[in-house]
Amino acid sequence: MKITELKIAPKHAWQKVSDDNPLVCTVKLESETATVETALHEDQVRQVLALVQSIVVDATTRNLAAFVSQVTAEEQKEIKA
Repeated sequence: MKITELKIAPKHAWQKVSDDNPLVCTVKLESETATVETALHEDQVRQVLALVQSIVVDATTRNLAAFVSQVTAEEQKEIKA
């Protein structure tokens, strides 16, 4: 089984997030014989958001460090030349 879609969005896309229009997280799973789509409970949505936030922060930090390292290396090459 694999996750084919993870969607976090307001219940009503045309309205801002509020108590009356909470974020909803739906997960779509597929196997060779079936596809299942379900909405997560409000507490689980918070857990998913926290996990995604952590993953994005970590990836951004790594990518930014790699970018700075690359730019610094290029600048050093130009200075030596």
